[in-house]
Amino acid sequence: MLKKPPGIEDVFPDRITKWNHILNTAADVFSMFNYREIIIPVIEFTEVFARGIGADTDIVSKEMFTFEDRGGRSLTLRPEGTASVVRAYVENGEYNRLSACKFFYRGQMFRAERPQKGRLRQFNQFGAEMFGSGDSYYDYEVILMMDLISRKLNIKDYTLLINSIGCKECREDYIQVLKAYYKPLLGSMCKDCNNRFDKNPLRLLDCKKESCAEPKKDAPDITGYICDNCSNHHYRVMDYLQKSGVAYTEDPRLVRGLDYYTKTTFEFVTDKLGGQNAFAAGGRYDNLVELFGGRATPAVGFASGIERLFLLMDEEAGETGIDYFLIHSGSESLKVITALIPKIISFNLSIDIDPEKTGFKAQFKKANRENAKHALIIGDNEIESGKFIVKDMITGEQKIYDLDKFDHYLKSQIKN
Repeated sequence: MLKKPPGIEDVFPDRITKWNHILNTAADVFSMFNYREIIIPVIEFTEVFARGIGADTDIVSKEMFTFEDRGGRSLTLRPEGTASVVRAYVENGEYNRLSACKFFYRGQMFRAERPQKGRLRQFNQFGAEMFGSGDSYYDYEVILMMDLISRKLNIKDYTLLINSIGCKECREDYIQVLKAYYKPLLGSMCKDCNNRFDKNPLRLLDCKKESCAEPKKDAPDITGYICDNCSNHHYRVMDYLQKSGVAYTEDPRLVRGLDYYTKTTFEFVTDKLGGQNAFAAGGRYDNLVELFGGRATPAVGFASGIERLFLLMDEEAGETGIDYFLIHSGSESLKVITALIPKIISFNLSIDIDPEKTGFKAQFKKANRENAKHALIIGDNEIESGKFIVKDMITGEQKIYDLDKFDHYLKSQIKN
């Protein structure tokens, strides 16, 4: 028997309704704020991620699926969406020339890491990116969208963490202070953190290993080192959140694991996912468009993991079923009931039928399994009397109608 690789899941029909409920909810919220969908390629030149995410990050140095094409060019399965969206934005200059652009995307991402709860090698995300303004309102807007999506999905008991890591200029002083604090502690810390000390010291605060968790508690925070402009930006974001009733916790050691962030960083976290406690995260990245060859363009965005949202939702959340399961007794009864199908679906009502089964008990069992709202029953007796029966599968109530008034019945149901 052939098996799928580790860290990759199949999504069967019993999960797809809930899955699509997540995607549709996100798309509806994005549309409310005038974000339009962009479809980005699954494969990019490796340089897109090495330049965008940072060559020394864990994602680029250890977690990407990279290979050569027949021309010897290095290609990579996308590990995240922002770098691809920025590349597309810059490459298609008509968008780069607009004063502002709002995009959202959804699709598969790939990272070669150890599979665990909420962390797969092939996983799915949706995200949103806003290009063209450095105003703190847009930091607030992307956070508000994710908070609204979470509430619409009935996700509970989560915390929004927010911080500012300043701009490239003002955080240099903080980095020196941070390195001075960590230098005598490196002997007790993990190998990755020893490498980060020189290449990306901010990421010392992002390590999840136990050996590095204790030093983080007493590490200096960045609050006292960022410039007035970054500080004012940060407080305006928090003021927007406070006035709109979005609860948050300020975390001065929240840095995120990607090199491109400036100023605002944020995470939506929960204690229901084990070690992988974030189900959405993002921030501002005002230098990334220019790094990709575009004109200097401030930007902000976020992404959320669909599998993690799936785990946090109630079991019954997003569940739907068909409108009618059609139950017959075979032969002439089957012919009559199948002739009604075009009429039913013309009213945008969904149906299912089992043409091979003639026993009512087996058909009712299947109707329950398919989560049918109603059973429409035409057996031999109904054909003789010119009637049909509709059973409410939730209450068990049955009603009898005239078969020659079937169109009138459908119209009354739609009206109700």
